[in-house]
Amino acid sequence: MKNNTKDNTKTQILEAALHVFVKSGYSKTTMDDIVSESGHSKGAIYHYYSSKKDLFLSLIDYWENYFFKNIIDKDLSDNNPDELLRDITSDVIKTFKSSKHVFLAELEFWSLSNHDLDVRKKTTQLYSKLIELFRSIISKGVSNGDYKKIDLDVAALSVMTALQGVIWFSIFDKSNISAEKYLNDVIEFIIHGFKK
Repeated sequence: MKNNTKDNTKTQILEAALHVFVKSGYSKTTMDDIVSESGHSKGAIYHYYSSKKDLFLSLIDYWENYFFKNIIDKDLSDNNPDELLRDITSDVIKTFKSSKHVFLAELEFWSLSNHDLDVRKKTTQLYSKLIELFRSIISKGVSNGDYKKIDLDVAALSVMTALQGVIWFSIFDKSNISAEKYLNDVIEFIIHGFKK
């Protein structure tokens, strides 16, 4: 029971921090802002996180484990590569529809990683996992003869950057295309390009 309470408190703090960082940006956010948003005392927050930066670094793990765990831990053995890529796209669409703010948080990760080595290292680890996942899926398609021989690193990067294009739909709401249409169409273009 105690661990459950601890996990709930940490989740509440992280969720509050996510909203505050998205709203105000890292540099303008204070621990007092997170205290106010979370409803927890400053002491409770400092019990789990030694600083704003420590909290921000933990937020990157939270972002991965809470919002994208089903993508990072995708079982590659059961589905064909086309379906795996479509499933991942569907997962991104679901997250976008339910939690658009997580994509805005990603912009904050990128921004800070340009200036902070620890954040850069953490985000690099996250994106390396994604690239490796896409690389494995595409490699499976090449091995089973569905996809032509292609540069796996370039192909994996093209999938990742195409899916990350949904971030623009988080920033600019006015568009002739929906985020869902963009994602579904772009993954089909990519799959078609991989085919023999």
